[in-house]
Amino acid sequence: TGLFDKLLHNVLRKFTQTIDLKYTFTVPVSEFLRGELFCEDVSELIGKSFTQTNLISILLDDFLYQAQHKRNLYNLYRELHSGIQHPIEIFHYSGVHEILHINHETQRNKAIDCTINRKKALRLEVILSDLANLEPEVTFSVNDVLQFIYCQFIQKYKEGTLTNELKNIVKRLA
Repeated sequence: TGLFDKLLHNVLRKFTQTIDLKYTFTVPVSEFLRGELFCEDVSELIGKSFTQTNLISILLDDFLYQAQHKRNLYNLYRELHSGIQHPIEIFHYSGVHEILHINHETQRNKAIDCTINRKKALRLEVILSDLANLEPEVTFSVNDVLQFIYCQFIQKYKEGTLTNELKNIVKRLA
């Protein structure tokens, strides 16, 4: 029966759909709008719809590739730690515990809902688990990383340092 079970399992895997997981993170409205504009530009060039979810999926693919093949975990931790805002915990001498959320700018935010293939999300969770083993005091969530890679991309796009990125994405989609 072991061979039959294995065969049945393989056949069922081919016919079942991949599982997508939903994530939500917030970004400043100005970055969301710039992302929408970028996606519209890609849509025009490829002649079909290209959404923020598609962009995030490509950015996540690149992040996962670099994290798995080219990066030292300590360097990855430092990059994420420097780019992701965490609340500051203050312990007063009187024993009072307080958490401060520091926001340097007061700006409107927009929530981005995206779906990610379960396998990609699992790969990211494994990387985040490895990072948590390095520095257990500060941990990152999938939402944190999605927000980080999106905002980092949009910031570089805004500054003009991603001159060939539009062409590279169009080439990947062709």
